[in-house]
Amino acid sequence: MGNPQTIWYNKEKNIVETIDQRYLPFQNNVIEIQTLEEARFAITEMIVRGAPLIGVTAAYGMYLAARNASEGDFHTEMKHAASWLKSSRPTAVNLAFAVDEAMAVISVDLSISENIQLLLEYAESLKQREIDFSKKIGFFGLELIQSISENKNGEPVHILTHCNAGRLACVELGTATAPIYLAHEAGIPVHVWVDETRPRNQGARLTAWELGEAGIPHTIIPDNTGGHLMQHHMVDMVIVGSDRTTLNGDVANKIGTYLKALAAADNAIPFYIALPSTTIDWTLNDGISEIPIEQRDGREVSMMEGMLNGEIHEFRVHPEKSPVVNYGFDVTPARLVTGLITERGVCKATREGILNLFPEKMNKIVEGYVKFNCDWQHKKILIQDELFQALKMERSQLCILGLIGAYPDGIGFGNISVKPEQGSAFIITGSSTGQFAQLNGSHYALVTEYNFAKNSISCTGQTKASAESLTHAAVYEALPEVGAVIHVHCLWLWEKLLNNYSTTSSEIEYGTPEMAYAVQSLASQMNTNDENIIVMGGHREGILAFGRNLKEATLLILNIYNRYKHD
Repeated sequence: MGNPQTIWYNKEKNIVETIDQRYLPFQNNVIEIQTLEEARFAITEMIVRGAPLIGVTAAYGMYLAARNASEGDFHTEMKHAASWLKSSRPTAVNLAFAVDEAMAVISVDLSISENIQLLLEYAESLKQREIDFSKKIGFFGLELIQSISENKNGEPVHILTHCNAGRLACVELGTATAPIYLAHEAGIPVHVWVDETRPRNQGARLTAWELGEAGIPHTIIPDNTGGHLMQHHMVDMVIVGSDRTTLNGDVANKIGTYLKALAAADNAIPFYIALPSTTIDWTLNDGISEIPIEQRDGREVSMMEGMLNGEIHEFRVHPEKSPVVNYGFDVTPARLVTGLITERGVCKATREGILNLFPEKMNKIVEGYVKFNCDWQHKKILIQDELFQALKMERSQLCILGLIGAYPDGIGFGNISVKPEQGSAFIITGSSTGQFAQLNGSHYALVTEYNFAKNSISCTGQTKASAESLTHAAVYEALPEVGAVIHVHCLWLWEKLLNNYSTTSSEIEYGTPEMAYAVQSLASQMNTNDENIIVMGGHREGILAFGRNLKEATLLILNIYNRYKHD
């Protein structure tokens, strides 16, 4: 259908260009992106938006970071760039996915110029991948629209969508809109109800603009109108996009999606999520507790933009002194989702349904999952500011070196814990938080009880405790004077330390009671004056370091890292 792309590499100018979505539909501006800083600004300020497009922009950002990097320590600079870029927006999984894939492309065995070229090729290939995925999503979604149309006797299929999951969000065609475009091209009569999508009005401003450009019949509605339309049989199906979907089928999308799903369920209207597999977070099981929800500037709610006398103006819409909360996303539970439309077909929003379409992920999703029996109280925990800042600082050093992070497939690794007081309770990073460059209080859990024999823990927090909680508990049990435990991943260091430091049996798997007992046994033979390192023989890459406090434990692993770095 010849849709222009939303982002592209201009070979003549040797720069990246993109549509500035902040000014649509009033002005169709193209801006240049020449540096990592400009790429990050484009993401944070929503010059680009939508999970797939954010991922592609991040990939180009990594290329630009490499192109502008100094020749001194290229790889350290790239690690800094990756960490900084991933911190720009927390909810869309494509961001971290693209950055980690980009980091996996570069190699210390290649020249800087060769790495730069590889990063450009990766960004271009990721863009093409998203375009191909959108086309396939459109094909499978078209079949759903066709089946409804067959019973409409020539009347339009009325489709409700929320926010913008069109080509502006996905480079070309889109996700939720792809089936609509293809249905329109096939001559199937369709009509789209376009939620305005407050507070930024992406539906009214972006989706409506796209559909209008394509000549597709549509009507803009206030966000709260959808339920009324459904009650009066004016909606045949709902199709929305996704910023992150968990393995069990929970979906994070623009705030307000959950309410549409509730209304659709109450009126027996099919509710579909259109998404590429790059938006599936294979490390998460519980969307409500585990997906970080971005809180944006309250000005997006209190101020609105509009066109007046040919000029764009900003207007205040509520009392200046009234406080504002601006959550960018909400999570729709899998039970409310009729099906997921992916590039491989339509499936149920269940672990089984997703893995039937993506069986190759079966052997990759064990890492990052809580293996113990967990008695979890979902409520906020308080961490003293001094301790929180210390956790933030020490963890950032480990992230920069890649000792805590995420693999190219999005699976996070590494965790850190502290025992602030005497007793058995300790604070630990939550399950699969390695993928986040910066953590907030919702990413930590307080482990209050544990039982090795029963393979169980009790914890409190806004996320479940790390899968390595029993291993950390084993160290604290063996050495009561220990105040911090760090678990990192580093293959080359693991290979150098294996059997040269205290090492657990290669037959013992991580996250099991057997590993906890083995670690407890080795730790009990040490004291806090030793180099307290334990190599996890049955957990490839896994290394434990611990000390009387967080700084001591961090310095230990950093010293070991630097000692063996040039061997």
